[in-house]
Amino acid sequence: MAPIRFLMPTLLAAILVAAVSGDALAQSGVDFTKADTVGNDFVAWIRGNIATVFFTVALVLAGFAAAFNKISWMWVLMIAVGAFLVFGAPGFVADLKAVFS
Repeated sequence: MAPIRFLMPTLLAAILVAAVSGDALAQSGVDFTKADTVGNDFVAWIRGNIATVFFTVALVLAGFAAAFNKISWMWVLMIAVGAFLVFGAPGFVADLKAVFS
């Protein structure tokens, strides 16, 4: 009996979403320039001094801890990969935009 109680509201919600989203899916030419600008400004702010200081301190501390055998070298590698992803994000996004547009 419990699956039926869960299934009926779920089906009703799915039908309601399908009925309402028809108008939203019909829109074309949506302008994302403001959202793009806000996103780019936020990423530039995060990638500025905050990320530089954070990853510098994290790499130094993790490197010393790994050198004195307190943590695994895998932690240092993962911090380096995280820094690579944070600072390489704009390039990755530009490549994805080129692929999907």
